Amino acid sequence: MYIRQFNQLDQPSISKLQEEFMVEFFPEYANDPLQYEWNADIYDINECYINKGGKIWVAEVESHIVGFGGFRLADPKTAEIKRVRINSLHRGKGIGKLIVKQIENYCRSATIEKILVGTDARFEAAKAMYTNMGYVLYRTKTKTDNGIEYTDNFYEKSL
Repeated sequence: MYIRQFNQLDQPSISKLQEEFMVEFFPEYANDPLQYEWNADIYDINECYINKGGKIWVAEVESHIVGFGGFRLADPKTAEIKRVRINSLHRGKGIGKLIVKQIENYCRSATIEKILVGTDARFEAAKAMYTNMGYVLYRTKTKTDNGIEYTDNFYEKSL
């Protein structure tokens, strides 16, 4: 397994992973054309991340992208982890943690002082990973969409 920075040739694989994620975890929106608006950042990584001071890393196994994740700058000293996605066949192997460590290491070297991350409260593995890596829950937010209630947990970590 190899972690490296995103390049433009990775765009189709990242888009496919996001679409698989939507079908698996949000099937009620899988055929909703609005999902492309909600996920617009995934379809233009350069514009939404790279050109704005953020970074994306990809995880490869045997030359296949099996995961990705990155950050955007919330302000010059605060990064926000976005879109950590791991292919279902490769979860539970520490790939997400390696991507988050890569983000943290880069942020430290860039003198970023704090990292924020939000995740759906249903994602037990993500909650456990962030908590075990020293992230502290600072807020929850619940919303209802089409009669379905969603709760997001927001964590932070000082570097």
